[in-house]
Amino acid sequence: MQRKIALLTGLLILTVFSATALAAEKRISIGTAGTAGALYPMGVAMAETINRHVPGFKASAEASSASLENIRNLAAGDVDWAISQNEVSFLAYSGKGKYEGRAVNSLRSLFGTLISWAQIFAPLDSPVKSVKDLKGKRVGVGAPGSGGERTAAKILGYFGLDYKSIKPEFMSNTEMVAALKDGTLDAFIVTHPLKSAALMDLTSSFKTKMIPVADQGFYEKFPYFTKRDVPAGTYKNINAAVPTPTSRIVMYTSTKANLSEAQVYAMLKGLWENADEWVSTHPAVKRYTTLADAVKSLNIPLHPGAVKYYREKGLKIPEKLLK
Repeated sequence: MQRKIALLTGLLILTVFSATALAAEKRISIGTAGTAGALYPMGVAMAETINRHVPGFKASAEASSASLENIRNLAAGDVDWAISQNEVSFLAYSGKGKYEGRAVNSLRSLFGTLISWAQIFAPLDSPVKSVKDLKGKRVGVGAPGSGGERTAAKILGYFGLDYKSIKPEFMSNTEMVAALKDGTLDAFIVTHPLKSAALMDLTSSFKTKMIPVADQGFYEKFPYFTKRDVPAGTYKNINAAVPTPTSRIVMYTSTKANLSEAQVYAMLKGLWENADEWVSTHPAVKRYTTLADAVKSLNIPLHPGAVKYYREKGLKIPEKLLK
């Protein structure tokens, strides 16, 4: 009888301790993007890395429609971490553009991931040689309301064009590729990593050229874009470097997530010390997501836990990222 009582007591204690441990476990939701791209698998792998190496956390990744939805969810406290193109998050944080009068100043940067390139494609035999030549043409600009579509509008606007002076087509990346091939588009603007599956399919099976965005004034007007050259040979028939606007895909948190300095520090330490477990999910993630470049091209202040970790690792942190 005493043995049974002891056994029951032990089971009760074990149950209590297990329940206490589960209650103490901090759940972290990570907003990513659509399941077909590079960012959702990266987020899933990040969550798994946190779960393996950072005690006290239970992380999970969530598919989303990317930047706009993620910013909205961060602002509402519905996710704890989430990715966004840095131009979208910059406008949200500073209350500009569509965020005028409702700034999302709760955003805090964690680290930069891959780089998106605003690439403009046209048929190789097209008379289009510059953005201005798109006037009156049928131009794919991306899905309506997407970060890519907003980037397309900025590029067109800088060169004196708008949706009245072109014939805009709101399509997914895959649809734009198909439409350029079958001649129902004259050009398209796509914000995507280099050598994405859709673009490799296009350039390997259809003769194309790229339209440059070289004017330095564009980058001065929109400081959240960085001019980088698409290297010659990246795609078939692209035999010279093409100046192109790029933006960083950044991982953010929010003060609404109520994550302490110690908690963010612990998660970043676990992620970067085991980066090989999650950056290998996509070639573009592996190429651009490194500890050495973690704070490059960021525009929004870092979370205090990130500041502590990066200072400990010897990274130089720009003054604008300190708050």
